[in-house]
Amino acid sequence: MDIELRLKEIRRESSSDAPGDPERFRRVALTNDEMMAQGKAIRETLAANAAPLAAIARDLKDRTIRRVAMVGCGDSWISGYGVRQAMEKALGAVCEPCEAFDFATYGLDVVDAETVVIGLSSSGKTEPVIDGLKGAAAKGAYAIGLSNTLGSPLMEEFPGALHIRATRGGWPTQSSTAAMALKLAFTVAVAEAKGKDVSALKAALEALPDQVDAVAAAFYEPARTLAERLARADLVMSCGAGPFYAPAAFNTAKLKELAPIHAYAFPLEEYHHYRTQKEGDVMFMVAGDAASHARALETAIMSRGSDGVCIALVPEGETEIASVADVAWHLPAVPADTAPIVYSVPLHLFGYHVAMARDAIGLGAPRLGG
Repeated sequence: MDIELRLKEIRRESSSDAPGDPERFRRVALTNDEMMAQGKAIRETLAANAAPLAAIARDLKDRTIRRVAMVGCGDSWISGYGVRQAMEKALGAVCEPCEAFDFATYGLDVVDAETVVIGLSSSGKTEPVIDGLKGAAAKGAYAIGLSNTLGSPLMEEFPGALHIRATRGGWPTQSSTAAMALKLAFTVAVAEAKGKDVSALKAALEALPDQVDAVAAAFYEPARTLAERLARADLVMSCGAGPFYAPAAFNTAKLKELAPIHAYAFPLEEYHHYRTQKEGDVMFMVAGDAASHARALETAIMSRGSDGVCIALVPEGETEIASVADVAWHLPAVPADTAPIVYSVPLHLFGYHVAMARDAIGLGAPRLGG
């Protein structure tokens, strides 16, 4: 095997981790523009898909839905964690985020006519996503493709097709949050067709674009300030429970893509089952609801006891966690079903500003022994 040749075939990213790499920073600049236009992307996506959603709802009105599999790679996969709880509550079905390669390779055995599979790919060409939808459709599942790209295989080859009105010239921000909103709009359309009351979720979606814009404006400078403070960190962890695992994972994805540094995310509870945080380690904790509050408070206390750095994202008015964490970002009160989308926005901003701050002091990717 010619390993160098195979590497060129496999590697699809044109940028590098080198300080000041022009291709990476071209995409960093585009990320800034895109993350500050997330409200617009959500608003336009919801408006543009009213008719396609109505058609899907008619198809599924009298069909038993036992399971919804949300299939994707990277942020497209992670987005499912942020909407899972809201979808399950409204549809009364198991709604599962599925990594696309694993789903296509290992997950088709339990797919049947009572399964809906939603495949998300920005390009509309991601092979594992397409393979999973094709395999599921062959077993009788109802397959829906979500993509930014009209005319792509994902938009052309399956019964349902929903167009995300977002761009992804930079690393994913609006392409993920608009996709999450669209999955919730799918939930509203199908639930209403089945005679269920989802008026609260519908109202939450209507309010979401303005909320996202307000948070982006409010946290732009705080994110810059924190990024400059933490610019020399080579490792950042993030955690969150339930739907708040999604913004935690988006945070680490942006840091790996933009900064680029080592970063990883884990469910909140898993912090307590290893010697997770070492002295000086930076950890973001997304604690946006009452359900996870007590354990999040214990996590912040453990972080302080480990001499780590804890940045907590908490609701307005929260004081217990804020008194323990090194930094507390208070986010406005928003409906629980859309809160994971809103909580993602400041973390997108942080990833962008860390990339800029590290470049300003000449840092690229961390190296072993460096």
